[in-house]
Amino acid sequence: MEAAYGYDKNTQKYLVGTQAFRIQTNIHQATGAFVLNMTPRMHDKLNPYLLLGGGALIFVPTNLQANFISGAVHQTKGVFVYGGGVNYELSRKLAFRLEYRGLIYGTPAFGFGALVTNAVTHTAVPSIGISYKF
Repeated sequence: MEAAYGYDKNTQKYLVGTQAFRIQTNIHQATGAFVLNMTPRMHDKLNPYLLLGGGALIFVPTNLQANFISGAVHQTKGVFVYGGGVNYELSRKLAFRLEYRGLIYGTPAFGFGALVTNAVTHTAVPSIGISYKF
């Protein structure tokens, strides 16, 4: 099992008629996933894995108003997460991690009915980091 938190900045772009709108947001990602470790041999420092899970994305519009639509409200969307990566073992409990996560979620509308698309979108999230085993 894995619990993860991520943070990113993103600009959502919308086209309504002939008008283009942009909403810059801070995105908070909170997910949980089942992790399948695929360790090939005992005492191998490289440990590949796959993950599958879900969680929430919280879109928080920034206060930048230049070329952006104003009045957007924060919105939370459910997210399906999948991915995989490899841990390089530094010690029994600590590892360096190289990972790819795919996020599938409904496009946010930020409180504007005209921006409701009912579309599903995908975001690719490559990352590096440190993992700790409890």
